[in-house]
Amino acid sequence: MISSVSETNVADYEVDGVVCLRAQFDTSWVERIRAAVERDLATPGPNATNFAEGSSAGKFFGDMFMWRSDPDFRAAALESSAPAIAATLMGSAHADFFYDQLFVKEPATAHPTPWHQDQPYWPVKGWQIASVWIALDRIDGSNGAIEFIAGSHKWGVNYRPTPFRKGHEIKFTSSDLQQIPDIDADRRKYDIRCWDMEPGDCLVFHAMIVHGAPGNDTVGARRRGLSLRYTGDDARYDPRPGTFQFPHQPGLTAGAPMTCDLFPRVWPPRP
Repeated sequence: MISSVSETNVADYEVDGVVCLRAQFDTSWVERIRAAVERDLATPGPNATNFAEGSSAGKFFGDMFMWRSDPDFRAAALESSAPAIAATLMGSAHADFFYDQLFVKEPATAHPTPWHQDQPYWPVKGWQIASVWIALDRIDGSNGAIEFIAGSHKWGVNYRPTPFRKGHEIKFTSSDLQQIPDIDADRRKYDIRCWDMEPGDCLVFHAMIVHGAPGNDTVGARRRGLSLRYTGDDARYDPRPGTFQFPHQPGLTAGAPMTCDLFPRVWPPRP
C-alpha cells in the first residue's frame, strides 16, 4: 500500500506533532478491523483491561499485542497503508512495527484518558516514533475525541508515565521524571487541537506529544480506535527501568536498532 500523505501533512506533523488524515482506510478495512475488535471484546487476550474499573460506570476496554494471535489485526499492522503513512511522516526510509493497542470507550463511560506522552512508557529512544490511530466510529468531543497539545513534542521534557487506571498510581511513584502539568486547570495556556472523525480517518502523532481524551458521555455512540505504533531509522532499544514489558524479550541489546522478530520491518514491503 502506498501512502497518500502530502508535503503539507509532513510539514504540519513536524511543527505540530500530529495530523488528521481523512479516509485513509476504506470500508473493507474498517469492517475487517471492527470484526477483529468484537472478537477481542468477546474473548479478551491476556493483556486486556477495563481502564474504568474502580473509577466510573461503563467500560473503557484496552488490549495490546493482538496482532500476534489475530490475522486481521496482523494484516492491519503489517499490510495496510499504516506503515507507509508512518514512515512518510516520520521522515524515515524504513518503518518497523512496534506494537498494536486497542481502545474502546463504550457509551456512558465517564473515565477519561489522562494527559500523557507515550514514549516514557516504552523501552525505546529516538525521534522517529509514531502512532497511527484509526477511527472505527464517528468520533467527536461527546464520545471521547483525542486532544493534543500542538508542538508539545518539542518541549524537551519527558514526563512521568500517567496511570490510565485508578489504583495503579504506585507503578510510577518511583520514577524520577517530573509529573505532567495539570492541563485542565488552565486549558487556555495551551494550543489544544482536536478533530471530529469518520470511520477510516486516522490520527498520526509523535510519541512525545502530550495528549488525552475525555470520557464518552453519550448514551449510544461507541468510540473504537486501533493504534498501530511504528519506529523509524533512528529508534533504538532502551530497556530502562519503569517501561512496560513485552510478551517476550525481543533479543536486542540496549542501543540496538529495533528490527527483530518481535518488531518486524514492514516498510518498504518485501518484494
